[in-house]
Amino acid sequence: MSLLKNLLIIGLFVSVYVAVSPAFANTDLNKNEYEITGGTVLGYKTTSKYKNADNCVNACIKKSNCEAYSLNTKGAYCVLYSSVRSIQLKEGAFTAQRKEFN
Repeated sequence: MSLLKNLLIIGLFVSVYVAVSPAFANTDLNKNEYEITGGTVLGYKTTSKYKNADNCVNACIKKSNCEAYSLNTKGAYCVLYSSVRSIQLKEGAFTAQRKEFN
């Protein structure tokens, strides 16, 4: 009976691992290609100056209430956020929160 119980527990752990591991193996998140889809917008930066991450992050750092930014490299705009509620994968986007760039 003890052997059967142990096999059942091991089977449960293996099935959970198999179900969850693809979510952690997503290479898109490793490339940081996601954008904020819900939150409070502080402002949009659409001039050519904000087509790179350095200028976008510096704009966020200058605002004490800026908590995150999303840079869309395909559309060439930078959005500053005071709060973040949700994110989603998006090719050509780069997002960082203040805790990541302090």
